[in-house]
Amino acid sequence: MFLTGKNPNKYRVLFGIFFLLILTGIVFADDTTMDDHKNIILYGLFPTSGPLTSQGEVALAAFELGISDINTYLLSIGSDITVIPHIEKMSSETESAIEKVIKLDDGGAGAIITYLSSYQADAVADYCKSHGIMLYATGADSPLLAIPEDNLIRMNSGDLIQADVIAKLFSEKKLTRIIPIIRDDSWGGGLINAVSHSLGNNIIMDEGIRYKPDSTDYSKYVSELDHKLGEILSSVPSEEIAIYAVTGREIQAIMTEAEKDEYENLARVRWFGCNENALLPELTGTSKPAQFAGSLTLTSVTLDSEPEVRNERVFRELHLKFGKNNPDGHALATYDTTWIVFKAHAMDGFTDSTSVDFAVQKMAEQHAGISGDFKINENGDRYTGIYYIWELSKGNDGSDWNMVAYTNIRNDSKKPENIELSILNQ
Repeated sequence: MFLTGKNPNKYRVLFGIFFLLILTGIVFADDTTMDDHKNIILYGLFPTSGPLTSQGEVALAAFELGISDINTYLLSIGSDITVIPHIEKMSSETESAIEKVIKLDDGGAGAIITYLSSYQADAVADYCKSHGIMLYATGADSPLLAIPEDNLIRMNSGDLIQADVIAKLFSEKKLTRIIPIIRDDSWGGGLINAVSHSLGNNIIMDEGIRYKPDSTDYSKYVSELDHKLGEILSSVPSEEIAIYAVTGREIQAIMTEAEKDEYENLARVRWFGCNENALLPELTGTSKPAQFAGSLTLTSVTLDSEPEVRNERVFRELHLKFGKNNPDGHALATYDTTWIVFKAHAMDGFTDSTSVDFAVQKMAEQHAGISGDFKINENGDRYTGIYYIWELSKGNDGSDWNMVAYTNIRNDSKKPENIELSILNQ
């Protein structure tokens, strides 16, 4: 069944019947017969080396599974169409993304399904715009990429939505003072600015401590954080203060430094993280940084799916292949995007980037996806998404991540105070 989500409404069912008629040749789109379009090529671009390897490989597998499921469906209805993947693998560097986009362009790509970083998306944006290539991307979360009329369509909700969820968490915990430690780059700056704008009037965001992205020694920054926290603790109760870690995997090194006895204040307050440091295996088990992070009840968020999706075949196949915390919302959105781009191609065909964009966004709005509903705003960004709240806690076998709540964002005008958190039974 090509409607991959749960409980599609009547409109989606009627659309599905019409779509099936097209695929079986009874109805034709754009006055062309499907005999002219027996092969549909879907272009994919995914990182398989460097820091983005784990995310890229799961997204690539989701893309391949989507194509396999599409072809299985087409065969089951007697369609003559076959979907052929054209896949390019890149590294996690911006130069590699540029090189591979140019290669796909030379191969005839008018639309590319991809997982890539915000840096990579920014690096290829101008080329794609000038060469009429649409990027249907997951992974590029930075608020700085919220640009109208570019050729980047972000198929997962980004950091503007994550910021609202984080602000809701701060409010739920009755915090009044937030001290961030921030990776000082465009991603870190974009996320912290988004969270600052989402906070209510009763919560103060401190200027915080910023460290260089290429840092390897965090002692200076951790010392400054401890000192700043000590000053604030002199006038604000510890239960109203939190440290907000806008970091990536380097949080392990930060925790390794922070757990030292010379820092008197860092263990006195709760710590929060973000999607870039959630579920890190480096913070689980019995190592010193893991034990320290568990004692802080480090709380982070991830983009994900409705809990019941974990029982569905697509999730189970990807989970079996990649392990405990996979697939995440980015991989599931990649699977959905593969179906959406295919349906747009089969219904309308692609003649230029404008027709591609119109057709795909139209299909997205009608798609009942495994990653949730699709709504895309004027910037070409999806603003619906499902977020899980994870807490790191200490147990008999060391520290481990536990999912404690989730929220389903269906409306981009929903303010943090109106977001509902569904608490899970522990």
